[in-house]
Amino acid sequence: MTTDDRPVLVFDVNETLSDMRPLRHAFEEVGVPGELAATWFASVLREGFALAVHGEAQPFSVLGQETARALFTLHPPAEDVEDAVARVLDAVQRLPLHADVPDGVRSLADAGFRLTALTNGSAATAEGLLERGGVRQHFERVCSVEEAPCWKPASEAYTWASGAWGVPPEQMLMVAVHPWDLHGAARAGLRTAWIDRHGSPWPAYARTPDLRVSGVRELAARLAAGGAGLTA
Repeated sequence: MTTDDRPVLVFDVNETLSDMRPLRHAFEEVGVPGELAATWFASVLREGFALAVHGEAQPFSVLGQETARALFTLHPPAEDVEDAVARVLDAVQRLPLHADVPDGVRSLADAGFRLTALTNGSAATAEGLLERGGVRQHFERVCSVEEAPCWKPASEAYTWASGAWGVPPEQMLMVAVHPWDLHGAARAGLRTAWIDRHGSPWPAYARTPDLRVSGVRELAARLAAGGAGLTA
């Protein structure tokens, strides 16, 4: 294990760091309702989770293409289906960071916290997002579960990250907007921080997070004050 005993913050990427609202425009541009963007993303997650139950995995791009084709069968686009699928996947590559992320990340790095990212998407997509947002230099590692046995929230994904980074689970804080991600991380022994940008209720069936914050800026402030029992 690592000799650096500072806590490691593990950020989810899709929706946690990336603002996926512009994805609606990609769907509208191909002639289907923008709200189908959320349906598509949920479908990709569903298929990834279903494979994880059996200890299997496929890249996000593969599941993204297949679920988009299925969706466009029910909601035909105004252009060739394959062109519409390509437009959606391309839009994912161009998403921006949420507005609270850059300042929050810089504050966390300045405070001495070690930052990493663990995504169900591709590492290249996550790297591009952080580069465009000007914060890639603050992250030690950006990893994808495409290298792991299966997707989050299966325990194997977090255990794999712990081993790959040489950091014990109890020294890691999983940061995400998704309760399912945090529940999985907690079951794997990680501490958890929920970014709740919309004032949503926490689901009663999931393990309560160690921290609940409205954004990455507040996360930095809470951790600087010793929140979740962590100090850099």
